[in-house]
Amino acid sequence: MSFRLKTLQGLLITKSILFMILIFCGAGFVSEFNQAHLKQRAESTVLLFSETLKESLITHDLKTLASFTEDLLALPDISYVRISNNDFIVAEGADNEYLNRTAPTNSSLLHGSKETFDISIGVIEQGVYYGKIEIALSVNQVQQANALVKKWLFLIVCIEIIFSVIFSYLLHRYINRKNVHKEDLTDQHFVPTQASADIETVSNDEHNKNKSHLGTKQSQAHNHAILSASLDAIITIDQAGDVIDYNQVAEQTFGWRYDEIVGNNLAEFIINKDRRHAHNNGIKKFLLTKDSPVLKQRLQLTAQHKLGHSLPIEINIAPIETEQGMIFTAFIRDITSRLEAETELRLAAQTFESSEAMFISDAQGKIIRTNQAFRTITGYEHHEVEGKSPNILSSGRHPAEYYNSMWSTLVSQGKWSGEVYNKRKNGEIYPEYLNISAVIDKDQNITHYIAHFMDISEQKNTEEKLRLARSQAEASNESKSHFLASMSHEIRTPMNAVLGILDLLEESPLSTNQLTLISTARDSGELLMTIINDILDFTKMDIDEQVLQSSTFDLPHLLNNCGSLLKHLADKKSLSLNIIASEQLPRFVKGDPDRIQQILINLINNAIKFTEQGSVTLNVQLDSKQNSTNEPLLVSFQVIDTGIGIHENNQALLFEEFTMVDQTHSRKYEGTGLGLAICKRLVALMNGEIKLHSELGKGSSFEFTIELGIADENSIQQMLNKGNIQYPAENTRILLAEDNIPNQMVIKRILELSKLCVDVVANGHEAIEAVQNKQYDIILMDISMPEMDGMTATKVIRELPGAVSKIPIIALTAHTLSGDKERFLAAGMDDYLSKPIKRAATLGCIAHWTNSTAADNSEKSEMSELKSDNDSDQNYVDEKVLLQLVADTDAEIVPELITLYIEDSLERIERINTAITKEDIYTLEFETHTVGSSAAAHGNAKLYELARKVEVLCRDNQHQQALKEAKQLLDVADKSFDLLTKRAQQGFIDSTS
Repeated sequence: MSFRLKTLQGLLITKSILFMILIFCGAGFVSEFNQAHLKQRAESTVLLFSETLKESLITHDLKTLASFTEDLLALPDISYVRISNNDFIVAEGADNEYLNRTAPTNSSLLHGSKETFDISIGVIEQGVYYGKIEIALSVNQVQQANALVKKWLFLIVCIEIIFSVIFSYLLHRYINRKNVHKEDLTDQHFVPTQASADIETVSNDEHNKNKSHLGTKQSQAHNHAILSASLDAIITIDQAGDVIDYNQVAEQTFGWRYDEIVGNNLAEFIINKDRRHAHNNGIKKFLLTKDSPVLKQRLQLTAQHKLGHSLPIEINIAPIETEQGMIFTAFIRDITSRLEAETELRLAAQTFESSEAMFISDAQGKIIRTNQAFRTITGYEHHEVEGKSPNILSSGRHPAEYYNSMWSTLVSQGKWSGEVYNKRKNGEIYPEYLNISAVIDKDQNITHYIAHFMDISEQKNTEEKLRLARSQAEASNESKSHFLASMSHEIRTPMNAVLGILDLLEESPLSTNQLTLISTARDSGELLMTIINDILDFTKMDIDEQVLQSSTFDLPHLLNNCGSLLKHLADKKSLSLNIIASEQLPRFVKGDPDRIQQILINLINNAIKFTEQGSVTLNVQLDSKQNSTNEPLLVSFQVIDTGIGIHENNQALLFEEFTMVDQTHSRKYEGTGLGLAICKRLVALMNGEIKLHSELGKGSSFEFTIELGIADENSIQQMLNKGNIQYPAENTRILLAEDNIPNQMVIKRILELSKLCVDVVANGHEAIEAVQNKQYDIILMDISMPEMDGMTATKVIRELPGAVSKIPIIALTAHTLSGDKERFLAAGMDDYLSKPIKRAATLGCIAHWTNSTAADNSEKSEMSELKSDNDSDQNYVDEKVLLQLVADTDAEIVPELITLYIEDSLERIERINTAITKEDIYTLEFETHTVGSSAAAHGNAKLYELARKVEVLCRDNQHQQALKEAKQLLDVADKSFDLLTKRAQQGFIDSTS
């Protein structure tokens, strides 16, 4: 072997050894670097964990500690976590082989059997030790990386040696071949070798750098996972105040996104303007002095949201010193919900200690808390009822079903309230108003019951007193009603005789002086009746028994009638009595004509009474028009006189009860002082108001406005039919039951003058006996009679067998209180006449109830007619209308008129059918109006009613309902025409023949 070859071999071996040493030193350096990096990462991680979990460990927030432990263990390089305080382990997690051993801290990673790097840190706050946090980081990845590095380095060494041998061999051949000098060969050998070594060194540096970069990435991912798993907002800033880290919870809390805030100064985003200066100065001071009163402290502050509003936060700032300088990590929690909950708790606590008794029970109904009011009302101390069922308060007055229903309602509806009787500790039973509410958790399970109640003993006592007072008042009103009925009867009964006799005398041959005396006596009697009526009307209003009637009446006729009734009083004083009615006034209206006439007569009578010369004028105007039949019609009445007038000081008192301008015993004008008070109340009942304008010595004006309705055509037709005066047939047999002899004489005389046959009895027993022995067409029955009153007698007669039980019975009474007529009809009477009776009204009533006697007594009673079948032939063909048509025309021509009517109506019915098909509402309204009018005139009553109904529906824009009713009208028309044709074929008899 040549020296040159030996030299090459020596250099090759030396180079290989040096290269091996270098490689293994590099591998050791990489291992130590990874260990140092892992240690640094572990220390920063456990420090970060300690700051994050410090508050939870101090406050024993086990839920948060457990949740955080689970989140940490989810990270791939965390082997185990153990969190303990001074006494015990509060949270831990990992395999048992880790938890059951005592882990040495800060151990070397070079130990081949070691699998984790264990580290722990104590949690100390203001010098107080609260516990420690132990964490083990897995070193498997680092060991695997080291092993991989050694493997690759060994492979590189082998390759390098092989290449060096090959290269040296080739070089030796080349040198020998070229005869190069030994120095040149040495230079050529070492230069490329050194270059190769340089290349190898650079390669190793790059490899180590990549490994270090890989570890850094893992650390960043690890820290990012911690920030993401945190339940608090975590913000990290550098010593300049710029944000360098910002987690998702912070985004949710403050509204700023990560990319919007990172790299910017924190103070400009979430710190309120008034605290930004203090924030910046605090950082500067800490950097100089390393001391700050706000660091490592839990503080409650307000922060600013992105949307501009402030929110309360709890913040803990931890300073961390790094190679790049100080950084500050803030752990922030939005405490809005917590503060609200605390406020609610304070309010609930304050409410719980209110004056209202309260107790709280668990889901099983066991009492767990009571307040002072509970103890005051029940007498039980808290310890006496704690853990017991509320039935300790049970009074025993309620059955088990009552409590079962209570709990059933609580379970199904979540609440119950009502009155219940409970028992105090001393045994006293008391009433209370109880409210119970169920407390329900998020799973809809009842967890507690809250009950609050009030002792309503005083309220119950007050209610009982009011009930007794009301009962006494009702008894007093009932006594007053009986007294009024008795007084009315006792006064009206003799007045009936007096006025009746005066009427009879007035019709007999008398001298002028006698007629004057009779007229004076009658005026005095009517004045007395007016006073009696005023007293009765006022008393009925006083006990709320005055009820207005609603009927259709002729308004102009009523006004003229008022003038006619009082004209003789005006003529006696040579006064001009004027009635002025607006042309806009409708003729027929709906209201209470008797009460309206009573108001007008009272006002006009007063005007005449207090006017010595000049005139009295009634002016009636329409204040508003109706848009529909449902809206009221406002009518204004004004009575103006040129009389003495009323002083301004007396005007306010004029409408008070029993008040007159002249209250002296020597007063010139008569009266009770009730007339205007009654007028005021009647006007108020009609939704109106009465006013007075007067000037002393010049006259007065009384004005009132009332609500009236417009009458429909059907009611107008009925009123006109009633307006036709009827007289009973001659020799109508009448039984008069009346105990007062003057009244017997007057009534009998009035009836006999009309050629009626009258028998008189004095009481109910005699009336019953009379109807059983003799046939009568009608009975006039007094209500108040000795031995047996009229209502009792009527009930007995109605129970008699045969046709006598259906004889019409008319009540004759001075009872004029509300409800009297209903009582009479309920007793079986058919109608009623008020005393003193009037000849025309009495004859009309008798005629009404006796004209149909010959046909069938079973159809006399109005009540019987109402009970008749709605689909009977009488509802299709009204015989009364046909008889009136005969009376107005001729019996022979009526069948021809009916034939013409049916022919015309059939054509219109066909048009109605077409209108229904085409839904032509205009034609339907027009044709039903025409058919209805013709049907009413020819006795097709049901057809008339249905046609009017369809017409009104069309007018009110209820088109679908109108079309529906119109289809029914077609069937009614066919039956109506068929029945009317059959009736016409039977012929008619002229009533005059």
